Amino acid sequence: MTNPTRILLIDDDAVDRAAVRRALAKSGLKHTLTEASGGEEGLLLASEATFDCVLLDYRLPGIDTFALLKTLLAAEGEARAVLMLTGEADPELATRLMRAGALDYLDKAEVTPSGLARAIRFAEARRAFQDELAAARREAEAKSLELDTLNRQKSLLFSIIAHDLRNPFQALLGLSEVLGKAVAAREPASIERRAKGIHEAATQAYALLESLFSWASLQMYTMAVTLTDVDLEAVTNEVVRGAAEAASDKGLTIEVSCGGIIVRAQRDMLTTVLRNLVGNAVKFTLPGGTISVAGRQDGDDVEISVTDTGVGMPPGKVDDLFRLDRRTTTNGTAGERGSGLGLLLCRDLVERQGAVLTVTSALDRGTTFRFRLPAPLVARQVPASAASAS
Repeated sequence: MTNPTRILLIDDDAVDRAAVRRALAKSGLKHTLTEASGGEEGLLLASEATFDCVLLDYRLPGIDTFALLKTLLAAEGEARAVLMLTGEADPELATRLMRAGALDYLDKAEVTPSGLARAIRFAEARRAFQDELAAARREAEAKSLELDTLNRQKSLLFSIIAHDLRNPFQALLGLSEVLGKAVAAREPASIERRAKGIHEAATQAYALLESLFSWASLQMYTMAVTLTDVDLEAVTNEVVRGAAEAASDKGLTIEVSCGGIIVRAQRDMLTTVLRNLVGNAVKFTLPGGTISVAGRQDGDDVEISVTDTGVGMPPGKVDDLFRLDRRTTTNGTAGERGSGLGLLLCRDLVERQGAVLTVTSALDRGTTFRFRLPAPLVARQVPASAASAS
């Protein structure tokens, strides 16, 4: 069943309003009509109710018709068709009004039941077409932006591969050549030094490849992520064990404070995030410093944080941390090198679980990364004994 066309008539002349009312009554157009005798009253009615079509008198006392037309068309969420009514036969004026957004221009002397109904139907159809066209344009622009972003990411990834991988492989080639000569010359000290250099270059190349593959795979992974109940302490202890040797070499203390905390998460993703964040903390904390991994239930969520007493970052550096186009690498406090992709990977993995990764940092005072994951449904419920006691 077709809904009636909701029409707002704004005209200061009572005789003209009556003429429009009679024409609509005889037109056969199913409609509801609301009348306003002035521009301000019309604006008030338009703000209080939804109308499909507005019949607007061109000459209203005390108001700029073009400004009124602009306001009527600018209402958020509305799709109004505005038809101008005038007693003047002025083609130039009609053109100006149409360019301002009016969908038709009717001479009051020529308003007939059939002509008015036809104009309203045409205006509604044209407005619907314009809305569909605008929606299609927005969708096309969004797709274009998405493709541009993907192309930029692809170019940046190739740049990373071309630039960052070249250095460790050049080192591998050069060191292996020198190592061969040292072996031939039977120089144990040189052999040990070159072998260590080869190991470091290979480790750097492997870490970069791991980050590249993980990040690229994540961009192609579009399936929904399934969250399950995960023991945060178990995951954290697993991560800490993996970072223990590097932390011990620098004399760092890693503290864990998340006993008994369960979160709704994708376990592998959560493990990867914590591994990267803890590894980053180890990298940028001076010998003798402390790293803390904590979980704290806050209402229906659990806040997870990784805090270090490291070198920290200035505000400008913090703003660029999660931007691939401004990816930078900084050596750690013991000269450790990274790919600059770890935090981007963390951000994407956290977002895939429905959370947001945030960071606060102060130069020479340390850095804290935080994100919130939902607590299990059982943990959100008030025990029956507690509810009855209250």
